[in-house]
Amino acid sequence: MNKNCNRILACTMSAIIMTSVSVMPDDSVTAYAPQPAVTFIATDGVSINKTDITIGNGETYDLTSEIFPKTASNKSVLWLTSNAKVAYVDGKGKVTAKGVGNATISAITHNGKKALCYVTVNEAPSKVTLNCHNIEVGVGESYRFYAIVPANTTACVRSYSSSDDSVVSFDRNGNMIAKKEGTATVTVRIFNGKTDTCKVTVKKAPSDITLTKKSLTLTPNEKYQFHAYTSENTASCMRTYSSSDSSIVECDKRGNITAKKVGTVTVKVTSFNGKTDTCRVTVKKAPEYISVKQAYAELEIDDTFRIVYTIPANSYTSRITYSSSNKNIAEVDGSGLVTAKNPGSATITLRTANNKAASVNIVVKEPVQIYAWSSSDDILNSASVNPVKTNSTLLDNKIDSIFGDILYSRMSNAHKVKACFDWIATNVNYSYISYDYSPVYGVNYASDNDEAIVVSAYSTLVKRLGNCYDYACTLAAVMQRIGYDAHVVHGLVGMSAGGYGNHYWVDANINGRHYIFDAQVENDNLGWGGNVNHYFYCLEPNSTSMYIYNETWSTSNFRTY
Repeated sequence: MNKNCNRILACTMSAIIMTSVSVMPDDSVTAYAPQPAVTFIATDGVSINKTDITIGNGETYDLTSEIFPKTASNKSVLWLTSNAKVAYVDGKGKVTAKGVGNATISAITHNGKKALCYVTVNEAPSKVTLNCHNIEVGVGESYRFYAIVPANTTACVRSYSSSDDSVVSFDRNGNMIAKKEGTATVTVRIFNGKTDTCKVTVKKAPSDITLTKKSLTLTPNEKYQFHAYTSENTASCMRTYSSSDSSIVECDKRGNITAKKVGTVTVKVTSFNGKTDTCRVTVKKAPEYISVKQAYAELEIDDTFRIVYTIPANSYTSRITYSSSNKNIAEVDGSGLVTAKNPGSATITLRTANNKAASVNIVVKEPVQIYAWSSSDDILNSASVNPVKTNSTLLDNKIDSIFGDILYSRMSNAHKVKACFDWIATNVNYSYISYDYSPVYGVNYASDNDEAIVVSAYSTLVKRLGNCYDYACTLAAVMQRIGYDAHVVHGLVGMSAGGYGNHYWVDANINGRHYIFDAQVENDNLGWGGNVNHYFYCLEPNSTSMYIYNETWSTSNFRTY
């Protein structure tokens, strides 16, 4: 049927209808309400769910559009690409990467409204790598994996799956959920088939969580990372950390903290199921300086020397680092123990965490060969000294006040011992005395012998009187202050009238050999004008039958505890 036939048919139908209406009785005419006109709602705009995407060559990505207003009459959208060789788009917004480069995808409405998405296509990855390959989680815990691809490659979408959904499964947002105890393998897959896996072990949820530290001290700007553990056969992969005052200590969710200013805070760790533990963190000011107790030491090969340092009160350093200017001469370990290696000199430098420094000069000498005919000076100078205090303030101060006047820094150790020995032999008179116990009030000593030695030495220096025991205690305390391994000995001594009598003297261990120092008998044998003859000074026991050892009191350097 052609168009003319259609028009003739339409006219005929209209005539019939009009004729039939006109012959109807007037009272049978029916009135019809007019139909409402259809309102056309114009399209104001369009948007795309992504304004830019980066995908790998060969990857697809579904873009979606939305018309505004939602009640617009015509919701049709035309999808176009600026470069089909880089990114092709079909009529439904599905983008397919065709080659490395850039393209612009357009969504255009029927009336010309437009939205854009900028597409970057990179090379397809040669591999994909999960952030972990073996993790433990607790029942009920949620965990989100992430995966990386090599630089300058892209895989926009990663899909995750579980080898056993009854152990772990993934929700619609990509979060892994631990369902029950057991083991499963999680696999990540990208568009070109590359995969990686992670072994996931699900354990019981923890009943507690414990920080490895209960208290911690830092200085401003210092950092620390906390660690926590759960009880056996339980797990909480995710732990969050928080600070009670971030103006004093900043803390991220992974337990990395930074001290900001002086003060005290509480750092708390929380497991995924709400179990917590805390650590008290104190921030103190960094030291303004560091000083050493002894800035110079002379050693022989293989000798050791311990560096003792101090920093200002109410300051703190988390670490002290040690270094040697010449390790071939003197080595130092992390605790400040110096070992002499070869003759020469070296400087040991110690630094605080905030880079304050001090130094100790070490001189390593060739070992002195000691023979039976060696002089007392050679014997005494061959020893490596380690000066110690008695820890009795009264006695230490008394020693300093008396012997500080007769000793000076450039004297050899042998000359220092001789000067002290001579002073005791010539300035203390033999007599029995009543002891002054004031140095030991309120102090606990390592042993009764230590306490008695301190009391006797102090009383002897105050009164300048004493018997053989008092002489020995005084000389032993002074020689230890210089740095010698000196002890009080109880035994027998030959009497001028014949036989042996009860006696006390000092025994000094020098390089494994023992030497007698007896200031009291020396006092009995002073020469013309009260001069010391040194007959009983640095005397080897096997060179005389005058002394018989009964016991040596091996004191703890007269230290108090």
